[in-house]
Amino acid sequence: MARYVVDWLDVVLDLLRADMPGVTVMSRIPDHITDYLPLVVVRRTGGEPPARVDPRFYDVVLVNVQCFCADDPDGVDQYRAASDLADQVRGVLWRAVRTQRVIPDKGWLSRMRESTGPIEITDPDAVALGRFTASYELRVRPATVSA
Repeated sequence: MARYVVDWLDVVLDLLRADMPGVTVMSRIPDHITDYLPLVVVRRTGGEPPARVDPRFYDVVLVNVQCFCADDPDGVDQYRAASDLADQVRGVLWRAVRTQRVIPDKGWLSRMRESTGPIEITDPDAVALGRFTASYELRVRPATVSA
């Protein structure tokens, strides 16, 4: 069954997975997180439908992106590795908007606003992990409009 509104999550996950080989990209923080590192977690935290526009044409979402890393085998500490991963995510999203890259049969990011650039989060329960977070407002358009 086709969705009435564009599936923003499919679009964002596909963009990140395609451009970040070797990185796990998920929509939830998994149990046993260290089995999935480096890890990017993307979640909707808000957003609102565009006023006076049929939501079949686009969705506006506020997403939170969290990046987790351990120490790198090449000697990069976990905080720098997580910062670099957050920067990589940021670049993938901005390039997708700039080039209007379409995920076939799904959609594309037509606009982006950075609400909060990547910042470090300290976690006393996971001191061996570097963790950075960022928030982006995305306008996601469908590849086709449903009837």
